[in-house]
Amino acid sequence: MQTLFDSRMTMADFIAALFDKLEVAGVAAITKLPSGEKTAYTLLADKDDIEDCVPYFPAMPANAARAVSKLTREAPPSKQVAVFLRPCELRALTELVKIKQALLDNLFIISFDCAGVFPFQEISLSDEAKLKAYRDAVADGKNCEGIRPVCNACTRFVPEGADIAISFIGRGLDEPLALSFPSEKGKEAAKILGLDSSDNVETSPALETLAEARKKAEGELTKKIEETLAGTDGLISVFDKCISCHACSYACPICYCKNCYFDSQTFEYFPESYFARMGEKGALRLPVDRVLFHLGRLSHMSLSCVACGMCEDVCPVNIPVAQIFKTAGTRAQALFDYIPGKNPDEPLPLLTYAETELEEFED
Repeated sequence: MQTLFDSRMTMADFIAALFDKLEVAGVAAITKLPSGEKTAYTLLADKDDIEDCVPYFPAMPANAARAVSKLTREAPPSKQVAVFLRPCELRALTELVKIKQALLDNLFIISFDCAGVFPFQEISLSDEAKLKAYRDAVADGKNCEGIRPVCNACTRFVPEGADIAISFIGRGLDEPLALSFPSEKGKEAAKILGLDSSDNVETSPALETLAEARKKAEGELTKKIEETLAGTDGLISVFDKCISCHACSYACPICYCKNCYFDSQTFEYFPESYFARMGEKGALRLPVDRVLFHLGRLSHMSLSCVACGMCEDVCPVNIPVAQIFKTAGTRAQALFDYIPGKNPDEPLPLLTYAETELEEFED
C-alpha cells in the first residue's frame, strides 16, 4: 500500500490545484447537470466550472473508460488532461490500451477507493436520504444498501495504476483528501502540489473490513448465478426476457467493434432460413439468436470483463447481465491467472502462446 499523505485539501481545492499548479488543459469527471437531478461524465476546460464537479458521486452514467477511449483513440490530447476514473474504469481503460483503442499519452489519471454506485436510474442529486446512507457506509467501511449487485461483490475497489489515488473508505467523503502517488508522474505532481512527505496518515482499517464483506458477497453472488444458470434450461430461462436490443454491448467498455458481428448481415436471414428453422422446431420465436448473442459476447470479452455493471444498468428487461458476466469472467480469468487491467505490460491471454496451459481439458 502506498503511503497516504494528508493533503488538507477538499475536492474543490484539489481540482483547482490541477488547473493552477499542474496546469492541466482539462479535467474529466462526474459533474452535476443543469437539471439539478442527474450527473454526466464531463470534460471541463475551466476551473470556474469545478463547483459542479462531483467525482465521487455514487452513479456511473457511463463507463468513463469508453469516454477516454474516444478522446484518445485516434491521437493523444495535445495538452495534458486529468481524468477521474473509478478502479473498474481504470482497469477497463488499461484493457482498451492493450487492444489499441486508447492512448495514455498526456493523460493524468486520478482514481479513488470505490464504495460502489447505485443503478443510474435509482439515484439523483436530490436524494438526500440515500446519499447520507452512502456517506455513512463509506465512513464505516460497509456496503451501502441499494448499490449495484456487482459493486456489492467487487473485491478490486482500490485503484491500481493511477498517478494519484484518493482514499475515502473509512474517512468519509467530506474530510480533507488523503492522497497517494503510485507513479513517477504522480510523485512529480506531489512535489508541485507542495505536499510534505512527513505529513501522512494511516490506512483505514475500514478498507480491510469492506474487503472481507465484499469477498463474502462475491461468493454468495457466484453461488446464486451458478445455480440459476445450471444446465441448458437455466441458461435459456435467464435470457428468455432478452429483446435483442444489444444495449448491454453498446454500454460495455470492452465491446469496441465498430461493426458488431451480431448486427452484421450474417444475421440478416432470408425467409427460407426462417422457414427451415421453424420446420425443425415447430415454432420460431422472434427475434432469433438471443442466447447466441450473449454467449458470443461472453466468448469475446470475458477475459477483459472488469465487472463495471454498465451492461446490467442499461438492460430494459432487468436481466442480471453483469452478475452473469462477472461470474463467468472470473472463472475464465482464473484459468489464465489473469486479472484484467491490473498490469498494463501483461499481454492479453488470447494473444499469448504458452506451451503448457489448460492441461486439465486434454484427453
